[in-house]
Amino acid sequence: MPDVGHRGNRAAAGWTIFGRSGSILVDSSSRRLLVSPAFVPRVARILCFAAGPKAQQQPDSGPLLTQPAKLWGKADYKKPQVSAPSRPSFQPPEGNGDGPDDDSTWGVLDVSRYSGSWQVPWGPGRVAGGIALWFGSFVGVGFVLVPQLYRMVGISLSPMDLSAEDKATFTLVCQAAETVVSLALIRALTAGPIAEASSTSSSSSAPSTSTSTSRPSEKKLDFFVYDPRRPFSRPHGWAFWALLGVVASPVVVGSVAALLSVVGYEQVVGGQGTVDGVAGMVDLDLPTYLSLLAVTGVLAPVLEETVFRGFLLTSLTRFMPSWAAVVASSVSFGLAHLSARDLPVLSALGLLLGWSYVRSRNLLTPIIIHGAWNSAVLSLLFWLAAEGVDVQQLISDLHDGGS
Repeated sequence: MPDVGHRGNRAAAGWTIFGRSGSILVDSSSRRLLVSPAFVPRVARILCFAAGPKAQQQPDSGPLLTQPAKLWGKADYKKPQVSAPSRPSFQPPEGNGDGPDDDSTWGVLDVSRYSGSWQVPWGPGRVAGGIALWFGSFVGVGFVLVPQLYRMVGISLSPMDLSAEDKATFTLVCQAAETVVSLALIRALTAGPIAEASSTSSSSSAPSTSTSTSRPSEKKLDFFVYDPRRPFSRPHGWAFWALLGVVASPVVVGSVAALLSVVGYEQVVGGQGTVDGVAGMVDLDLPTYLSLLAVTGVLAPVLEETVFRGFLLTSLTRFMPSWAAVVASSVSFGLAHLSARDLPVLSALGLLLGWSYVRSRNLLTPIIIHGAWNSAVLSLLFWLAAEGVDVQQLISDLHDGGS
């Protein structure tokens, strides 16, 4: 045991002395404690830690030499608080926004559980401007940009010159370009505010001294979630709500269509429906079917659900109750199809898509419901054509019968 009486001479050689009477030595090179026998009963009373270039000492302590703080840590040592393990930032939240929740049941018929909202980090100007910009870009790409590119490469877009397959291919090109531009625009509008809000939320709820097991502010920042994990995890399993929506969509749409037929709605408004445009491209060839299936079953649902559910619905929950946001986004969804004849039916379908999204908080749910409905209608049209039915005449007769 080195002589503790010479601690002043040893400090320059890399030693740091702790203690009240100079009875303990710490070797920084070998990280060993050298303690005199007389000091052993008093080890538990050592409370002094080196904090930096200047010595930290108790009022009744003797002289103290220290090592740099990087070796010994901070002066005001506190016992670390154990907090509950936090969920990864990319995982969907367990809660359902501001609405009541019960993880043990689905609560399909519990109206109170359809009240979830989002903590929206942008204002009404960004919402209105974003929708206006999106609609302008949609029209500009589909009716100006892509047709102009076709003409530049010498492809005629005259209906007389295009076959059903050519029309389907043109529709696919337009939809793909519109989807890319629209998603990029929505991301540009929302990525900055979401990142800033997430950063603020994380810093304000840092678990350094908190033992709380939940962070409500982070639960609501679940925008634009396309997460395939936990498809049947209660109560937000996206696959459960998607399957429920797929089963319910024919009932919802059929009921509204029957009601419209009874009241003579189509006779009043007239015009064409969304299916009329598709019916004109129905032909008995696989490339046409696959092109239209990609448009109606994949690209259109991804685009429209991201815009109307992922952006518009969630944004509106900042200014109105969830049910009103679902209704408003559904009507906007119907209006965007530019078909007065189909407005009630599309709005009803939008209600189903909106409520399913509120419950799952995952855009995969409305995308699957939307895509399944469109794909089923398209497949039915092609099956009827394969059976020798004149699809366009059939749709015309249905409209006349409804009138």
